Amino acid sequence: MVSYDVIVVGAGPAGSVAASDCAAQGLKTLLLEKCLLPRDKPCGGAVMYRGISVLRGKIPADLVERRIYGMRFILPSGKSAEFVSDRLMGITTMRSEFDEYLARRAVDSGAELLEEARVVNARVTSDRAVTKLSDGRELNSRIIIGADGVNSIVSRSLGLRPERKDLSRVGLGMESDFHVGEDGVMEATHGRPYILEVAPVQGKVSYGWVFPKREHLGIGIAGAAVHMYPLRPAFDGFVSSVEKRLGLSLPAARRRTYFLGADGLHSRNVMDHAILVGDAAGFVDPMMGEGIAYAMRSGVFAAKVAARAAERGRYDGAFLSEYDTLCHKAFGSSFAMAAWAGMRGASFADFVLSRASGYRLASEVMVMLARGEIGYSDIPITVIRRLPRELPGILRHYLETRKDTAHRKSAG
Repeated sequence: MVSYDVIVVGAGPAGSVAASDCAAQGLKTLLLEKCLLPRDKPCGGAVMYRGISVLRGKIPADLVERRIYGMRFILPSGKSAEFVSDRLMGITTMRSEFDEYLARRAVDSGAELLEEARVVNARVTSDRAVTKLSDGRELNSRIIIGADGVNSIVSRSLGLRPERKDLSRVGLGMESDFHVGEDGVMEATHGRPYILEVAPVQGKVSYGWVFPKREHLGIGIAGAAVHMYPLRPAFDGFVSSVEKRLGLSLPAARRRTYFLGADGLHSRNVMDHAILVGDAAGFVDPMMGEGIAYAMRSGVFAAKVAARAAERGRYDGAFLSEYDTLCHKAFGSSFAMAAWAGMRGASFADFVLSRASGYRLASEVMVMLARGEIGYSDIPITVIRRLPRELPGILRHYLETRKDTAHRKSAG
């Protein structure tokens, strides 16, 4: 006897969005979370607008630590490239509170939430998925949605991922939220707490970040796992460089280590009665390491396919593969271009970003990316289409820059 149409394992952004949408479409849905909410979650806490748009922009004000309108890239040369817009790029938030909100939202949509329910195994039969909990209970459903992160029990139990991680195909990071108070945040950001900062990590093929929150600075590093050892010294070194650059002393804070999913579009994410979403699937931006927005969108796609499966009474992998099609269409070309750019290293980013900085067109492209209005692969055509009307401003900026450079040289 099948008890549920859908069981979702993991109440992170991907799982809670999937559960909410499944329930809203009339599916009997159970959302399982191994911890008691709210629970801590290692994460920088930046949610781009393309993720917020999944919620139709409806996020309680108390979840918003800072509204983000710009990004600053510290380049390997030591220079910076800044892109600021008057349109909202995203928010920073505390993941424990954000995730709890999404889980309660799923309940409001009609899903059943079971906390402190640790999944130890999953399997599929000819007509159902069976989810086994640590207390020995076995729960049946037509579809299981694995949203239990990069260490997914669901994916490994079903043979969709190997038992041992391939460190060349996952990311590794460390981060902390440093409490500095509201005044400290304003001082550290020079009165501009609406800008996310990304910087290289000395001696590593990776990146770091400084994300302003209400009373905290979220600071972290991440990169391909094979390049990140030893992790703790690299993180401490990055924090020291931030302190020196910003002229502040950060208090002690708990460090959190985590793996990041990767290579999701080249991996198997569906089988009979099962779908993987979010970090369990590996949907992470290969260049910037962002995962929340992609996780939420994959949850939407999984729910859409689950509803169609229930309508047709088809739960086989061939039918559920529509999920792969939706993800490839939404993420494929952008992930490919991001991977291409990332393989060209920091010097390529330095070359491109340093020359784009200061131009209104570049800032507009950046905000369109953050809002999900375009993907990385759409950048060339977007620039070409907008270039004619932006050309006067580009020429003016170029001439002013040349004039300032000449003035500094003569003054020196």
